[in-house]
Amino acid sequence: MSFRLKSAIKILWQKMFYLVDNDLPVIRTTLGDYVNTIEIQKRLDYVVLYNPNIARIEYQSTANGTMENVQEQHDKKGLESKLFRNFNRRDPKQGLKILKILNRNIYGPLFRKMGKGYGAFRSIDPDSKQITYEVKNCDECLDLPDIDLKACFYFSGLLAGIFSALFNQSMGTYESTCGTNGETTCNYEIGNMRSISFRDNLDKYLNFSISDEKLYEVETALSEKIMESLKTETPAEPIVGTNSHIIGYQLRILNNLEQNPEIFSETYRKAGVRFSNRLADILKSFYQVDGEELLTDALPKYYKKQLLANIDSVEKFLDGFMITISEAVDCAGVKNLDVKPCAFMRGEIEGIANIATGKHIRCDIHSCKYDTGEQFCQLELSYIEEEKEIPDWLTEIEEQ
Repeated sequence: MSFRLKSAIKILWQKMFYLVDNDLPVIRTTLGDYVNTIEIQKRLDYVVLYNPNIARIEYQSTANGTMENVQEQHDKKGLESKLFRNFNRRDPKQGLKILKILNRNIYGPLFRKMGKGYGAFRSIDPDSKQITYEVKNCDECLDLPDIDLKACFYFSGLLAGIFSALFNQSMGTYESTCGTNGETTCNYEIGNMRSISFRDNLDKYLNFSISDEKLYEVETALSEKIMESLKTETPAEPIVGTNSHIIGYQLRILNNLEQNPEIFSETYRKAGVRFSNRLADILKSFYQVDGEELLTDALPKYYKKQLLANIDSVEKFLDGFMITISEAVDCAGVKNLDVKPCAFMRGEIEGIANIATGKHIRCDIHSCKYDTGEQFCQLELSYIEEEKEIPDWLTEIEEQ
């Protein structure tokens, strides 16, 4: 991991814990610091379903990063791991009481501020000491269809990291119920990785596949929810299940980029291009425009309404377009990164540009605030000339 990325992740964790009891200074002066949760699902949870191979990577990178960073915060709050040294020897009722105090004062408020949902410890198995943590309004699966999968891998990684830090030993988490499995709540099972049966359950959880038909159902549900959100007035105050804090969103992206920036960046970009076909239909229907106005008029309005970014300008040139963007949810408030966290946005905009112009267009970063020190970034949309097939007889002449 690069030093800059490691430092950025650490700072984001510090900000998240500060949010438990305080209000942070506003990061985005015009858009605010919350984003529509359906957009988080589109940009993150949909991507995992689009490429299931990254689920295990996301889970493990989140668990490792969380364990490292929450340990420092635990120490600051006097929550030392020795307090849980004899946890397995305690009566389950007593152990559950301790966890409920912990959740009421630290992690319940933290998850709500992140927009992750309402969490509560429900039980401790008296034999295995396996802990069940129930979450309502889980932002990773809320309102997604029943696709016969349990798919909240990021939250599972968070809990695995938190309990590894608390117990000072390797802990894991998998879901026994999930919104994408037709349930009303997500139940997370937290256990010791020394247990063979627990490791087997975790491995099954992370080793999943999804059919094209099920992915299509997810895309349809996301499209419907996006259209619904466009028709709904943005709430004055954030609502759990409706809004998520941008710090939680950024933390998740950076954890993934820390693990494998090339794979995740390319996966995000490709998923953005794919979903742009759905988004183009939404923009045409809601804003009643078509052609280049999808890019120059509808997309800026959409990004602003969904609190994703300010598209300050879309300039057209002979060889393409230049888009100037500020307060992007991907990077607002995050300083000095040596990776670019905006791959999904670039893929999404590239896809919209292709549909809007009917031409083959590539989206590249023209200037990045991390390189220029400015408060905005610019994306360059360039026309790509299609290679003409040369007849065999002409090739033969040229070779003479």
